[in-house]
Amino acid sequence: MVGSLSYNPIVTTNASGSFNVESTGYIQGQAMDDPAIRHELFGGVLAVTETLPMYGGVGIYEQIGGLANGPGSVLGNILGRATGLYPGTGTPGNFNLVGFSVFDQDHSMIQSATQEVPVALSGMSVHGYRLGCGARIAVAMDPALIDLQGNIITSQVSWDFGGQKLIAGQAIYNANVITAATWAATAGGQSTYTTTSAHGIGVGEYVTFSGITPAAYNGTFLTLAGTTGSTIVTANPLASTPGAGTVFGTLVAGGGILPVQVLDVKATNCMTVQLNSAGAYIFNRNGACALIKI
Repeated sequence: MVGSLSYNPIVTTNASGSFNVESTGYIQGQAMDDPAIRHELFGGVLAVTETLPMYGGVGIYEQIGGLANGPGSVLGNILGRATGLYPGTGTPGNFNLVGFSVFDQDHSMIQSATQEVPVALSGMSVHGYRLGCGARIAVAMDPALIDLQGNIITSQVSWDFGGQKLIAGQAIYNANVITAATWAATAGGQSTYTTTSAHGIGVGEYVTFSGITPAAYNGTFLTLAGTTGSTIVTANPLASTPGAGTVFGTLVAGGGILPVQVLDVKATNCMTVQLNSAGAYIFNRNGACALIKI
């Protein structure tokens, strides 16, 4: 006969909803442990031309040391915020993205009770990983990228250089001179820009403007319906109208596909860096992050 065992298992229950909250998340600018990749971590010196503190999870450029914008090659190459993916995009100069900064082993960064995000200032050490090294790094992302779940890891994505976050893939577009800028309270606040020539930007993309007066027209914004030809309409919530533009700057060149693999996306429960009203960098503990292999 076939052996059998009779038993009466203990019945267990749980309170309704007590196991439906995800406790896993990522920290922006943190690389995943990997013994085969950890030796690819490199250090450099933050350029004196940088006006903002540096922290982990920022797209960076790297220049060979020895120029006037840093102490030379003794402490590493010169690093700073990248402004484009490929030659011809972003601010003119050698500022194309070559990797990402990380918090890993950067013990010289400054942290305080009010400045909870570790940051580095010009002349201080910054650590990072270069594209192509295979490191897995958590970066901030547009929460809309949660739609990538179920798609292949080589889905096309781009980098928002103004917001320092991963966004949906968008085609390369060139810099363009702005000839007009106006604001309206429509739908919570919208800015409308006119470019000198057709820009080729679609609805739902992130664009960056600089050099415009009033300053409320500068920054990185999401394009809205009406963006076509030489017109760009963006979300721009303001308490009151800044008035029409009087000095016209530029649409910063951007776009291009970031050469990474997207391994995971989380729309909430991650720690991302943000600037508070007091001018200090703090962690948003319910931010959106993606894990990318660079």
